[in-house]
Amino acid sequence: MKTSVNQAQSAEPVNPTTGSAFFKAFYSYMSPKILTALAVGLIGFRLYLGDWSYADLIAPLCILAFWPVQEWLIHVYLLHMKPRRIFGINFDLSVGRSHRAHHANPSDLRDITINKEVFPTVVPILLGLAYWLFPTIELATGAMATYFALALHYEFCHFLGHTTWCPPIEYYRRRQRMHRLHHYRDEKLWWGVSTGLGDLLLGTAPDLKTVEKSPTVHNVHGLLSEESR
Repeated sequence: MKTSVNQAQSAEPVNPTTGSAFFKAFYSYMSPKILTALAVGLIGFRLYLGDWSYADLIAPLCILAFWPVQEWLIHVYLLHMKPRRIFGINFDLSVGRSHRAHHANPSDLRDITINKEVFPTVVPILLGLAYWLFPTIELATGAMATYFALALHYEFCHFLGHTTWCPPIEYYRRRQRMHRLHHYRDEKLWWGVSTGLGDLLLGTAPDLKTVEKSPTVHNVHGLLSEESR
């Protein structure tokens, strides 16, 4: 009986095919719960603070404008960072290892949300910087509410890219298609997840007809055989 329970716990989750199943699966992971709490909490706090002005638009609009580039940079230079040996020491970030495992098995929903261990470090840093840099608590709260709302939207779009269900909205259908191209056609293209603007700006969304399937699409940097030893 114990063996069967362990096997059930380790089995891959069933791919959700309906909206209710999607959100049930999505919120079974810690990252969406944390990001929802942060986004809703900060939006609520900003509404409570009041004292609105045109200045409240500046930071959210800047964050919104930079988000596609940030998403592209993080995906390219952090998640796909190749292990390096510097001064005789091997540097291979855990986020890079987990992302390579994600590419090896894109249908496994257990390894696609942001690792919960990231939040105790990143969230205090972001909040601390915001409330230190911005001249008022209202502006800082508005900026952070925008940032975490976009982060939640990123998680939603990423989860969507690995499931069968999709809202009947062309924007999300396109995001789902583009992310699948990254995982099943060429891992060095279509880096955007919640938006494709970064790919358009930086030239990594070519005509699909011009792109042949990459031999390492499921084996980022060709390291899979080495890591399985």
